[in-house]
Amino acid sequence: RLRRILPRMLASGALQVAGTVAATALAFRVLALPWSAALFTGFLVSLSSTAIVFKLYDEEGELDAPQGLAAAGILLFQDLAMVPMMLLVPVLASAGGGAAGAAAVALVAGAAALAAVLVLARAVLPRLLALVARAGTPELFPLAALVVAFGTALGAARLGLSLPIGAFLAGLALSGSLYAHQVFAELLPLRDAFVAIFFTSIGMLFEPAAIAGEPALLAGMVGAVLFKGLLITAIVGLFWRSTRLAVLTGFGLAQIGEFSFVLARQGGAAGVISQGLEQVFLGAAIVTMAATPFLMRLGRRLALLGAAAPGAGGAPELRDHVLVIGYGITGQAVARVLRETGVPFVAVDLVTDVVEAGRREGMPVRFGDASRRAVLEDMGAERARAAVVAVGDPAATRRIVSCLRQTNASARILVRARRVGEIAELERLGADEAIPSEFETSIELFVRLLTHLGVPRHVVRVQESLIRLDHYQALRGVGATPDLLVQARKLIVGGILETAQVMKGSLAAGKTLGELDLRRRTGATVLSVVRNEQPLPTPDGPTRLEAEDLVVLYGPHEAIDRALGMLEPEET
Repeated sequence: RLRRILPRMLASGALQVAGTVAATALAFRVLALPWSAALFTGFLVSLSSTAIVFKLYDEEGELDAPQGLAAAGILLFQDLAMVPMMLLVPVLASAGGGAAGAAAVALVAGAAALAAVLVLARAVLPRLLALVARAGTPELFPLAALVVAFGTALGAARLGLSLPIGAFLAGLALSGSLYAHQVFAELLPLRDAFVAIFFTSIGMLFEPAAIAGEPALLAGMVGAVLFKGLLITAIVGLFWRSTRLAVLTGFGLAQIGEFSFVLARQGGAAGVISQGLEQVFLGAAIVTMAATPFLMRLGRRLALLGAAAPGAGGAPELRDHVLVIGYGITGQAVARVLRETGVPFVAVDLVTDVVEAGRREGMPVRFGDASRRAVLEDMGAERARAAVVAVGDPAATRRIVSCLRQTNASARILVRARRVGEIAELERLGADEAIPSEFETSIELFVRLLTHLGVPRHVVRVQESLIRLDHYQALRGVGATPDLLVQARKLIVGGILETAQVMKGSLAAGKTLGELDLRRRTGATVLSVVRNEQPLPTPDGPTRLEAEDLVVLYGPHEAIDRALGMLEPEET
């Protein structure tokens, strides 16, 4: 997904880092700091906290939402930009007449060392882990993961780089390997422990009394952080062309990041910044990190107030149509089926590129926030027959369902849920059906497996229906209730109505009902035949079926299954 937005990621990340560094450096130069210290302060402020932002987005289920993707792109660029920043610390510490030349030499030497470590890591580490995996001793793998992490970090330090850069390169080298997921699983508990230790140590370094005598620097640091948040908001609004997305991302990335602490320690040790400035930075960083959850909540509220206004042109002529809310993969698939079947619909999404791509294909897609009643009314929601909600943000999904039900009390609302645990809340808010993607995948897998194994289609359909009864309880390991058993019996022994289309190339195309003799050969009864949307009067033996006719069948599951086989194209 990041590859699809690579140009925007590079452009927005570069503008954010360069703009923050330049503005902060100018501001602190006005406060009488040397250029080297002012520039280094810009480095510190430009980085955001990947750990905090990703954790908060993950807790809210927004990693797959547009704001999660936009934030991930900018954070990734910041993390990569941290490498040349660290390489420039010795140059800034000895800034003089030849600073430009020294910076160039340092970057070239650093790039060579980076390349050497990365090449060696990619060549050696996967082979080392392969040997450990073949040994078949479970205890060896966590030890090997530690050796990989600490060994690469120490190797990078020996080549003149820093320990954090070495650790970063170790992860980069292993990210595409066969053993990446297992290494991650082994190091995950350590990561959480080290993160706790890291932030504890940062708190121990902070001395509140030290910043009391630096009010100007403190004001400058606070101003720089505010400017950074506004700059990110403007950049995301420019490249993603969504005010809501811009506000959410800007408020989410306004804080100072954990890599800035590493930079600050190196800069303080090298003499680039004074102890007073380092303490001011620590105070501002700790406050902004602690405030991030509250800022993100505030951003969500402001995003709702500033969401896109209803699109021009409305849809007053639409009636009994379908609303497709969210024009991602699911929404596009639904829209194409609706278009092919001639069902009127209108779609909406908050990602401008997606909307423009849909409109280029001739789809009725518009830009807007469907959690706002004005946008829904502009789409003719009060006259809609049904709505399909397929957005990646669970919180937005709940708001949309609630607003839809308030706007239209009778429309059928179908919602794509991420997890089964979301079904009850979505139905409480007004959804008629909430379909969890995690279990629908499981159902599709076993349906294809049973079909491949030659299990009769009517048996497969019964099993599929049983799984869907009572909110997928069978897949959740919950015992069958008496009601579920009653419904299962009805499914298995009861007759059903089935509508099927006569396909081109099928045994039935071009033959009369008398020639087919479906009741004797299959046990199914033909109740009606629909041609060109008009039912044929009293279908009987002489009635001849044509391709694309709709046949209404009644009978037991086994009979319907046999009849459907005669209406489908013969295998060649």
